Formats: sequence, structure tokens, C-alpha cells
Amino acid sequence: MIRRTLLKALFIIPFLAVLLMQHSSLALAKTDNFTDLVEKVAFAIQEDSQWTGPTSGPKSLAGKQIIFIASDLRNDGVSSVAKGMTNAITELDWNLRLLDGNGSKLRQAAAINRALALQPDGIVLGGIDAKYHEQALQKAKALGITVIGWHAVNDLNNHPELGLFTNITTNAEEVGAIAAALAIVDAKEYAKVVIFTDSNYSIAQLKAQSMASTIDQCKRCELLSIEDIPLDNIANELPTTIARLLKQYPRQITHFLVINDLYIDFAIPSLIASGQNQHLLPKSISAGDGSVEAYHRIRNQSFQLATVPEPLFMQGWQIVDEFNRAFNRLPPSGYNAPVHLIVNENVEAIDRNIGVYDPKNSYREAYKRIWK
Repeated sequence: MIRRTLLKALFIIPFLAVLLMQHSSLALAKTDNFTDLVEKVAFAIQEDSQWTGPTSGPKSLAGKQIIFIASDLRNDGVSSVAKGMTNAITELDWNLRLLDGNGSKLRQAAAINRALALQPDGIVLGGIDAKYHEQALQKAKALGITVIGWHAVNDLNNHPELGLFTNITTNAEEVGAIAAALAIVDAKEYAKVVIFTDSNYSIAQLKAQSMASTIDQCKRCELLSIEDIPLDNIANELPTTIARLLKQYPRQITHFLVINDLYIDFAIPSLIASGQNQHLLPKSISAGDGSVEAYHRIRNQSFQLATVPEPLFMQGWQIVDEFNRAFNRLPPSGYNAPVHLIVNENVEAIDRNIGVYDPKNSYREAYKRIWK
């Protein structure tokens, strides 16, 4: 059964099929781990067209006021979740307001305090670390305001100790692991990687730890460096960091593993400025969240090999559904979207006009049936 699944997956992923054939003897001689990684990567590349989320729940309540607080609306992931929510509430008699934290913890805290003063029915923490704002969230709980996180903590659970009804995210460890697995497969088990992360966000740290652990399990691979660069300071720090790394590890780095596509946006000018042939420069793999620029690079096979996108619009709809469950005094749905990998072979499935990974699994119809 495993072999049939693998062959079916590889049939639609030519570069992985060739890679497996070229190195099957090496994999079998050493361990089955490489074959397992190839299968996991191939499986992640396939899109599940069947809705596996909730099919039952409460009818929608009317007249709810929701405030979406974005960590930074310049982040495509955060803004796309907000767009998904905006689309979803057209089906309901709700109002949605956006506040922007502009990538700064101080501004995010100010936005949370402003939201609390407005006393809405619900607040969304869009990419904001809930633990850092625990005191404000406890105030929200005391005011009877339902708070839902998107990437606010590391897992998909309710966190009453933080005042969170639930948190929407894909499994950060799985996301990091599949990104690193692709690097290993692409480098034929000789990956030499640099990881970029932001220690201000616990979910980013978890992705980075998972990537590092996966690389560490590959005997012929090497983790050269972990670079901690805040997302709100990428433009200032990344150019000198890239220049230093290329000088420190001349023609050694096979892949950059990053926790967000934004790092690649700002790495490319420095990579071009190095004057090296693009084919000799590191390939980048992003463990989130899928951006228009990332898809363009992947489509053109320019600097970026892959991204692990989240179904951002769908998560916006899920947040609305979770609020409705909370308002009806029901528990969260517990739904967690499967990890998906976008590479050159399947990037055309991304609608160029939308620029967001939007699964064709009829989730909108499923949620509308629940609410009505």
C-alpha cells in the first residue's frame, strides 16, 4: 500500500520520481529514511480536494462586532486571513474592524488596548504572540470578550490560561519538518542549510527547531547557522547577514530555510549583488505562509524552491465559525488543515489573480450550510 501511494504521488511529481530512481540504491543501502522523506514530500505536494473540516454546528447569531488586530498588515499571511474573514461575514449580520500593529510589539499592545476599550464581542489576534499580551487578554476575558488567535500560540487548542477560546494554525512542527525534508531530498541527502527565524514569536521558534531537528537527523547534512532576525527589521539586517554568510561559507550553502517568505523578499537583492551565478547560490524554502511574490519566484524557478502555504482565506472562514461556536457556548471545532507544499510542479494551481493557496474542497459551502 505504501509503495502504491508513493508511486501515485510521484507520478504527478516528475522531479521527485527521477530523484528517487537515481538514489534508490543509496537509500536502501543506508536506511529507509530517505525513501520515507521522498514519500512525505510527495504527499504534501498533493492537494486534498475533500473537505475534512466540520460539517455540523450552530446556526449563526446576528449583530456581532469583531475586531481583527493584525501583527502587521504588510504580511501577506495576516492580511489574507483578514480578507477571508471579511468574505465570510458577508454571509452573516456581523461587522468586522481592522487594527494594525505595524510589526511592533508596542503598537500591537496599543491596538489591543484600543480594541478592549471598544468592547466588541470578539477579538482576533492575527499573528500576535498571546503569551506576551497575557495580562491584556485576561482583561478581555473579564469583560466577556471572546478572543481567537491566528498563530498566537504554537498549537491548535484553547488556552483559557491566556484567555484564548482557540488558536488557528497549521502544525508548526510539521511545517518546519516538511520544509527541511524538501531540502534534504533536493540536495540528495547532502543539504547544507542556514535557518532564518524570529525569536520574538514562539511559533517561529518552533518551526526553526523542527527544521533544525530534521536536518540533524540526516547524517550527510549540515546545519551551518541559525540566524535570528526580527521580521520587523529584515530590511536593515538581512543584506549584511547574506553578505556575511556567502563569504563565510563560499559555495557551501545549498538551502536557506526561512520561517516566512518575507526573508526571501529581502535576501534576493543581496544574492544578486554577490555577482554569483544564480545556480550556484542557495535555494530558499519557506515554512510559511505563501505570498504572491513567493509563488512568482517558484513559478519562474528564481531563487525560491518552495513554500509551505496555509489556506489563509479558509482559516478566515474558520475563525468566523469558531466565534459562532463560542457565542453559542459550544467548544471549538478542533479542525486543523493539513500541511501543503507548493513547488514548481503544482504552483499553477494557485490562481494568479488571487495569489493565495485556496483549497478546492468546498469549505465555503460547508460553513454556509452550518450557519444557515
